[in-house]
Amino acid sequence: MKRKRQIHESQIAASVYMITLNEEDNVAESLASVADFAEVIIVDSGSTDRTLAIAEGFPNVRVFHNDWPGFSEQKAYAMSLCSQPWVFNLDADELPTEDFLNEVRTLISTGSHDALESNRTLIRWGQQPKNFNKNDRLIRFFRKTCGHYEVRRVHESISITGSVKKTQATILHKENLSLSQRFTKSNRYSELKAEDKFDKNQNASLASIVLMFPITFLQVYLFKGHFLDGLEGFNTSMNAAFYTYMKYAKLRELHQRKSDGL
Repeated sequence: MKRKRQIHESQIAASVYMITLNEEDNVAESLASVADFAEVIIVDSGSTDRTLAIAEGFPNVRVFHNDWPGFSEQKAYAMSLCSQPWVFNLDADELPTEDFLNEVRTLISTGSHDALESNRTLIRWGQQPKNFNKNDRLIRFFRKTCGHYEVRRVHESISITGSVKKTQATILHKENLSLSQRFTKSNRYSELKAEDKFDKNQNASLASIVLMFPITFLQVYLFKGHFLDGLEGFNTSMNAAFYTYMKYAKLRELHQRKSDGL
């Protein structure tokens, strides 16, 4: 039976949960931004850098280890360890703004809704990329009893049973990755997404795979306005096209291997 941590008057009566793997470059700033929360649950899947040493330096942080089961399962496990009735899912490269924290305090105080839908603003190397896109909309703060994760290997999201308050407050996503790191991440995510689609018996035709790269590039570069961001926008569009192409090419490969008995 989990014991609730004693809440001081100045603290936010909610649990933050975060999954980590080698996040020493990000985790200190992220944890500092949630220092006023009653507790922060970190579930680590095997960091070999200073992530855990940094995390253990914050008095409201509790660190756990869990071998990697997939994004949704790992986040569900981290959420299960939270002792507070309200929970906040935060990635190690994200920071809540003061407006977002004020919305959190208000929702806890009033209990008017069961979840908070907010913006997430991408910041890459200190600047917001130029394009036509609006911010991502997502739910990260909610009553623990009202949220659950569907099983997915990647692109996990919380499902809410209850009422959702919409706000223009934002969480900052500080993605300071090199181009090589971004393409490596896309390659890995395309593999996980292909496996999710394979499990659902989805397939991809040869024609769709051939056309996927140029179509995605044009959608992102022209119609989503990433051309406004110069070379960085071109790189972003190429990365998006690469991810989409590899996702469906790998899906087709999985079906070919299955038909070959491999």
